[in-house]
Amino acid sequence: MLAGVVFLFSNCSTSKKYSGFTNVRKYQKNTPFVFKNNISLHTQDMTSDEEVLVNGRLYNQLADSAKVRIKDIAFIFHTINSPPVFDTNAIIQSSANMRAAMMNIGFYEPAVSYTLDTVVKHQGLQKRIIVNYDVTSGKRTRIDTLAYLINDSNLQRLAISSLDETVLKKNEPVTKAGIQQETNRLVDLFRNNGYYKFTADELRVTGDTSIAALTTVSEDPFEQLRLLAEAAEKRDEPTIRLGYQLNNAADTSKLDQYSIRDIYVLPDYTPGDRLDDSSLHTHAANDVITKYHQQLFKFYLPESNIFLKKNELFRQADYYKTLNKLYKLGVWESPSIDLLEVPDSNQLDVVIKLIPLKKYSFEGNIELSYSANSTTSNITGANSGNLLGIAGNINLVNKNVAKQAIQMTNSFRLGVQFNMTRRNSNGTFINSNELSYSNNLLFPRFIFPFHRVDTRKLITSQSFVHTNLSLVNRIDFFNQQIVNFSYGFNFTGSERHIWSLRLFNFDYRRLYNRSASFDSTLRRYPFLRYSFNTALVIGSGLSYKSSLPAKNKPNHIKTFNGNLEESGLLFGLLKKGTASAANGNFFDKYLKEFIKADVEFTYTMNHPKSAVAFRVFAGVGIPVSKTDTTLPFFKQYFGGGPNSMRGWPVRGIGLGGKSLPPFLNNGLFNDRTGDIQVEGNAEYRFNVAPLFSNAIFFKMALFADAGNIWNYKITTPGGGYDSAKFRLSDFYKQLGVSSGVGFRFDFSYFLIRFDVGLRFKRPDVLESSGWQIPNVTLPHLFGTSLANRRWRYENMNATIGIDYPF
Repeated sequence: MLAGVVFLFSNCSTSKKYSGFTNVRKYQKNTPFVFKNNISLHTQDMTSDEEVLVNGRLYNQLADSAKVRIKDIAFIFHTINSPPVFDTNAIIQSSANMRAAMMNIGFYEPAVSYTLDTVVKHQGLQKRIIVNYDVTSGKRTRIDTLAYLINDSNLQRLAISSLDETVLKKNEPVTKAGIQQETNRLVDLFRNNGYYKFTADELRVTGDTSIAALTTVSEDPFEQLRLLAEAAEKRDEPTIRLGYQLNNAADTSKLDQYSIRDIYVLPDYTPGDRLDDSSLHTHAANDVITKYHQQLFKFYLPESNIFLKKNELFRQADYYKTLNKLYKLGVWESPSIDLLEVPDSNQLDVVIKLIPLKKYSFEGNIELSYSANSTTSNITGANSGNLLGIAGNINLVNKNVAKQAIQMTNSFRLGVQFNMTRRNSNGTFINSNELSYSNNLLFPRFIFPFHRVDTRKLITSQSFVHTNLSLVNRIDFFNQQIVNFSYGFNFTGSERHIWSLRLFNFDYRRLYNRSASFDSTLRRYPFLRYSFNTALVIGSGLSYKSSLPAKNKPNHIKTFNGNLEESGLLFGLLKKGTASAANGNFFDKYLKEFIKADVEFTYTMNHPKSAVAFRVFAGVGIPVSKTDTTLPFFKQYFGGGPNSMRGWPVRGIGLGGKSLPPFLNNGLFNDRTGDIQVEGNAEYRFNVAPLFSNAIFFKMALFADAGNIWNYKITTPGGGYDSAKFRLSDFYKQLGVSSGVGFRFDFSYFLIRFDVGLRFKRPDVLESSGWQIPNVTLPHLFGTSLANRRWRYENMNATIGIDYPF
């Protein structure tokens, strides 16, 4: 394999367990140094997953002067640079840190010891010390009861009313993190009920681990024996009774409830502005007093996004929600809120300071793509060859249309793709070009028909109107006109759950100037014939996105994307309209009827110097109309390229078991799109080394992809067997599998990657169900002969991409 000739590097901050050859450099001769740290954890009260996490936690407790830093080469050769000089104090400190770490997760009687092994190398010049830490956790202390003992009746009532929300449950292990979480929960609870000055310093936690049986006096000797037996059992299963109490605060106002008196807004605030400045204009409405220099915004705009209310108790949640809502409008720099105590009262004046952003902005960027040995394009699809795509985008943004924070973006795009190995019929290397204009209006609220919906519980509520006009020239194949209009809503109930409803979507794609070679391709490959036609989509859709950390694993991130779309289910009635028996009407000719749904799930396990990422995608589109054999091509799925099946070029895999076109296809059109897609991806990412004084970080990845695309219906004329149609019995046989290596250059603000994928299972090959081990040789990889080029065309693909593939 290609990866076999590449040296793999990774860094490990602390020596754990490693095998192979270890070289030590830059050590002090004749001076003992720490060569390795071994930690053995002994416990009977943890799951295997917990043990892995605790082991990592223990290694992190090593004192800096006891850590050994390892550089690995090919996972076999290890290098230690400048190992730390052995220091008993550092070992003792590490042991104490480990004991404290175990206590913080509920093991209140852990035992930590260590032994030392000495290995002498190189005629006594190198004295290696191996430190063996032995950690015995003991029994984990669990919660017996939790009580609130707060000598303030209102605070006590609030705490008891929310007891079900605590993480400190009976029989659960007691941990420092759990106690801190409960403390923070109580502080938030009180601050959301008017106690705006309340802090964690006002609370203390007590723990009672005494065993009542040992202090209970009984004259009955048999009763004494029973109590002693109970005490012994308690020692084997230690428990603790927790209590929350108030500290004796010197500032008693921290236990007072505060309400809102007046609310002031300065929508065009300039640092130094004062409320009593006579040059400011004043507008009072809806319990909000606005002080402004110029009316840059409609008054309702800040007013409708303030959740703190006059004459109501202060609520911390409303304070942060107001800041968040005002910030998300996108017309002010980081909003700030001052809370001013009214003298001789338990009231607050709220002063909201808003510094306007510049109304207009200009953005521009250039996109670059490359696909080697491609049968298709990364921008719009194209002929076989090595394809280089360049696209320029210009965006002009008005952030405050009509003084209502309506954002309007005008975008212009020009893209050109070059076939680096083949000229077109005009004698140039231009493969395709694209020119487009789009206009996007984003309203910071719901408009018709949901304009009366109460959105106070939503973090964001937006409406959008999007229009796009495009011209695409697929040289030697066809021209395409695109007219798209969509209208819908975005809304977020929590930061990690985002919804988008496209209430109305109009998408018209007209194919014209079709070449003879394009038409001959469709005749030769019927499974393409039904997709590439002028088509109209009118319908609606719903999308959902979420991103959540895994339970108890904050470095493990789960994402889920779901999409549901339809066309013609309602607007299909337009087909009947004024259709004539001979020709029908516009809608009868072009309107497509279908239902389409897909889901995507990713799981990423991040580590300090590496990560493992998985992705699963499944989608299906069902043509509803009897006259439609497939979805329109612009709604179909495709595989291959930098973000999908990386052993194949974009739109280069499938459908099903369909064979690849001939290597020298003389310009044969070969976009491969389908109604069904199933795909799985896995990637191991790891750091290699910083470059250019840490300006760039060189990283690598090993990856594997499996999947394919299919059609939902039979596309062969006259019926019969169709290898492009999805059949469960053929599913495994028609899966493509590729694997390879990636090279990544991380510039912090963006990442460029080069991925090389080899095909280990080809759905277009019947022999051995397509399984193969590519015969990789240097001529195959870099040779220019026809045979070597053919080998690359049939067995591998190289791509350039921006950012991670998933």
